[in-house]
Amino acid sequence: MRLLGDWLESNSRNSGSRIVLALDVDGPLETRLERASSLVSSLKGRIAGVKLHWFLLLPFGALRLRELVELCHDARLPMIVDFKMNDVGSTNLEVLDTLYSNGFDAVIANPFVGYKEGMEDVVNASHKLEKGVILLVYMSHEGAKEGYGLKVGGEPLYLRFARDTRRWGADGAIVSAKSPAIIRQVRSILRRDQVILSPGVGYQGGDPVKALRAGSDYLIVGRSILKSKDPAGTLDALNKSLETKAA
Repeated sequence: MRLLGDWLESNSRNSGSRIVLALDVDGPLETRLERASSLVSSLKGRIAGVKLHWFLLLPFGALRLRELVELCHDARLPMIVDFKMNDVGSTNLEVLDTLYSNGFDAVIANPFVGYKEGMEDVVNASHKLEKGVILLVYMSHEGAKEGYGLKVGGEPLYLRFARDTRRWGADGAIVSAKSPAIIRQVRSILRRDQVILSPGVGYQGGDPVKALRAGSDYLIVGRSILKSKDPAGTLDALNKSLETKAA
């Protein structure tokens, strides 16, 4: 089975990058696909992977995104779908069938739904098809502490979710770059082959160097690159900075 973590690591070594590009292309619908394809084409040798969100999935759906997925695959980039999947197993399986039959490589899912008749189906079905599952452990917005930081049995929920990530055999976890202390806690729980992907740098104010030093493996970056007048230059500068400062 081709593990998602191995794929990202290989790309990271080849590109010198710890960045997963969040392809959150906004603006007029009629230009989004063209802009997204142009960004992948110009940045493909500088990133470790691509994450897709509602910005493209909602207006265009899986079928119309096939060419974009193929473009990523031609560049050997995994396409991660950020649905934050959070439903019963039978519904999740229908979603996975649509995504995976159209070439997507991994999903982000919410462990809150539980294992039996929930995430068990997602993890098993994904791994059977050599696809990846990343569990949402701690988000980047201010209100995250009200949910993922909620104490259950005397400890914050995100620690339970970190242990679930390990126990359920998921490929990795999402943990905010704005919370280095939480990254360290989660890293201490996960297996070495389970990756941490951290959003929240750039526009949201997270420090990428602190996140990597705390234990993140990859940074999910979108707006800082997408909204730049020179996306490639901005990405190159970020990669160079991380290479020197996070070493």
